[in-house]
Parts: sequence; structure tokens; C-alpha cells
Amino acid sequence: MCPSIEAIIFDLGKVIVDFDHRTISAQIAQSSTYAEDDVFQSMFSADIVRLVDSGRLQPEALYELLKQKLNLTISQDGFKRIWNDIFSLNPGIDTLIHNLASRYRLVCLSNTNRWHFEYCRERFPALDRFDAFILSYQVGTCKPDPAIYRHAVAAAGTDACRCIYVDDIPEFVRAGEALGLRGIQFLSVPQLTEALRSMNVIGHCSS
Repeated sequence: MCPSIEAIIFDLGKVIVDFDHRTISAQIAQSSTYAEDDVFQSMFSADIVRLVDSGRLQPEALYELLKQKLNLTISQDGFKRIWNDIFSLNPGIDTLIHNLASRYRLVCLSNTNRWHFEYCRERFPALDRFDAFILSYQVGTCKPDPAIYRHAVAAAGTDACRCIYVDDIPEFVRAGEALGLRGIQFLSVPQLTEALRSMNVIGHCSS
């Protein structure tokens, strides 16, 4: 095993920022002839999510697709506002990131799309502390594809075993561990802080 940690790789959604896709579908349904459950299934089906997150379907094209499919009366600007305005910073994560950034290289590894990332990048200064971003829509593949983890390790600039990887989804944590990353499943900021403390990554700094 490598002797020390040099980089920490963070997931974005549900780790740094929280969100609820139901907020989107509930609002979009007000501009559709379809019920909210039908809107949710159309917007967040596995196929649609993969296409959007991998960059094969741009957000503008997603809007046009859903406009036809769901008989939407909302404009693209209105759709974009609803699509983006779902995020909030997890309490305490900004302080933890600040503390870690002074000692470790930080990489953000996220399955996301251009509109969501641009919105979060502009809105949450905690992301300014990151050294690199590996984003599914930019690299053309999504977690748990091993290729996207390799991109993250390369961005970390060190060996996989010198990187901690934090994600809320167990399957994604396991995929990272299979490539040698030291995984932590995120449950809360206090839980993450304790996990990092137990690995001697932080001392008595609080989240």
C-alpha cells in the first residue's frame, strides 16, 4: 500500500451539493399536459440520463426533445432556470474542502451535464478550491466506467492508492476501489470528517 494520501477526489451531487430531481419535474409538469410522474419518467429515464451526462445529448437538445414529447409550453430560458435551480451546498462541506485544499490536491469527479455544472461552478465558491474537474459530459463517459476514474487519477497527478475517493453511491465507490482508490461512501459531512480523521487525513479541524 502507498504510504500517504496526496489527493482527494470528490463527487459533486449529493456530496458537495444536494438536489432533488422531483423539484424539476413538479415545476415542468405545470407547463405540460402530462402528469408529474410521467414528466419525471420522461426527463430522468436511464437512457436520457446517460445521453445527457455523457454529452451525447446537449441540454438545448434535451429541451427540444422534451418540448415535443411532453407538449411543453415553457421557453428554453424558463426550462433552464427550473433545470438548474435545484442545488444547495451541503452544510459544512465548504469548510471541510477549505481545510483539505491547503494540504491535498482536490479533484471533482462528477456525472453531470453542462448546464448543471456551469450553474454550480458560478454559484458555489467552494468549487474554486478544486484543482481539476473530471466531468462526464466533457470526457464522454460516466461512472462507473473505469475510464472516467482513470481520468480522475491522472488529474490527481499521483498513484490511485494515494487518492481518497468520496461518493454517495456505493456502486461508484466500489468501482473506484477496484482501480486502487481508497473509497469512502458519503453519508453526511460529519461522517465524512470522521472517516478522514480515522485515515489520518485531517487532525482536529472540524467541518
